[in-house]
Amino acid sequence: MNPLLTVKMKPITKTFFKGLIAIIPLTLTLYLLFWLAATVELALGNIFKLFLPESWYTKGLGFVLGLAVVFFFGVFLESRPFRHLFRKFEELVNQIPVVKSIYSAIRDFISLFSGKQKGKFKQVVLVNVPHGKGQQIGFITVSDFGEVLPTLVSNDQIAVFLPFSYQMGGNTVIMSRQNIINIDMSVEDALRFIATAGVVGNVEDEKNKI
Repeated sequence: MNPLLTVKMKPITKTFFKGLIAIIPLTLTLYLLFWLAATVELALGNIFKLFLPESWYTKGLGFVLGLAVVFFFGVFLESRPFRHLFRKFEELVNQIPVVKSIYSAIRDFISLFSGKQKGKFKQVVLVNVPHGKGQQIGFITVSDFGEVLPTLVSNDQIAVFLPFSYQMGGNTVIMSRQNIINIDMSVEDALRFIATAGVVGNVEDEKNKI
């Protein structure tokens, strides 16, 4: 093959992949947003038709209704009596065996994106991987077991969640405090770092690159 042609192809290939890397995340994000909006529209649109005349319904009204419901529910949660009633409802839900597990898992996952609670992740740590294979970033979820597992866990042990990269899920391990190192890293930055296998780090650094 002509070397000159090969040299010309390299910039073209580089430019193509640069555009590909930029457009794929944007396309997938827009697709997921449209899918979520369509799902909300379908569910709440049908509920709207149950209580009001179908002639009043126009496409998109279900989505708008969903936004309004979420907003006003948040406003109501600012009220102490409504917040108390909601906690009572959660207590009832947590008494149902299977529903309790599903509800708690979804609630804890959503709370990860709350700037107020940071989920149940208490501290970002480095965990020593066995057999000298390096270290892994994890999150302390239980630092004091108390009455949870008093006969199975010793006082110097903690629970650490080790999430996977590029997928949901992870492993929760109980280990000695001697096997972890506390690091000065926010939960958001650590989650971003792990989820992208280290490709994306501190959010402020990423903003400065733009």
